[in-house]
Amino acid sequence: MLAAIALAAALDAQAAGDGTVNLIDPPLEQPRFTERPTPGEIAGAYPHGAANLGASGHASIHCQISDKGKLQNCTAVREFPTGLGFGSAAVGLARFYRVDLSSPAAKRGELDLPIDFATSTNQDEMLVTGPWIGAPSFAEAGEAYPDIGGGAAGEAELHCALSGGGQLRACRVLYVQPLDRDFDKAALRLSASFRMQIDPSLIKTHQPLGANLAVRLPAPFGEEFKAHRITDPTWLALPDAASLAKLYPAIATTRGVAEGVGQADCDVGADGGLLNCHPAGDGEPSGLGFADAAAKAAAAMRMSPWTDAGGPVAGASVRVSVNFVAPPK
Repeated sequence: MLAAIALAAALDAQAAGDGTVNLIDPPLEQPRFTERPTPGEIAGAYPHGAANLGASGHASIHCQISDKGKLQNCTAVREFPTGLGFGSAAVGLARFYRVDLSSPAAKRGELDLPIDFATSTNQDEMLVTGPWIGAPSFAEAGEAYPDIGGGAAGEAELHCALSGGGQLRACRVLYVQPLDRDFDKAALRLSASFRMQIDPSLIKTHQPLGANLAVRLPAPFGEEFKAHRITDPTWLALPDAASLAKLYPAIATTRGVAEGVGQADCDVGADGGLLNCHPAGDGEPSGLGFADAAAKAAAAMRMSPWTDAGGPVAGASVRVSVNFVAPPK
């Protein structure tokens, strides 16, 4: 590995100039597995109530790793939609995973594991799961918050038909909480701003295409929204190893420094790309250009414009960390 990039969900926010910045946690490598649950095992764990609704879901679990690579003592950290059993289902699936004992996760002895669930009640339809390439911004999500929301955070899941261009149409509500607060209507209004990337081979099948859309709307006057907090981002583009090798600071190489870390502050654009990136601090070790290198690396990063937790990213600020390791001579 020439460099490791912080890929964890943003868990906190801090003041940064005249706004807030999501802190992308220190670098975490994706866990490697020698065993995973089969499609049948995933289907068997699917929450019955959610399956009857045709609702998709997402859950993140935290587990310890035994000396044999088994996941144990797992707990659900997040689930969406809440209350449909996706967190418990994800915990139940943990027994089917085995971690590669040579991976960094096994050496740490613990990991965070996101698990996605997707289904459709229409057997003639092919359910497409993304990625999103167009979605509402924080500003648009705030404007959609219902007048009778009452300060609550609302959740809704829609099922929509997909046009050949990836637009959502003929959406219907699968799930909404709380009831009678118009969060379903808000989600339906927002659906017009979404666009999904569709593999051209799927269009050639001439089979009807559909997608499920998760929407979570916190009150725009609440601290969660005002912080523009990003939860569970999905990264669509990252600099490759060759690009990162070229960014390793020459002065660090000259001085025989084997590794370093830099941070960069960026804005998140409409397509999830990181814009206006600039060094945050001086890097570590200082004075060797690692922060400048991190800013250049961050400019090549792009996250999905809509998160698995049902929220926007455009309009937020992020601080990303990049750990650099000197390329081999």
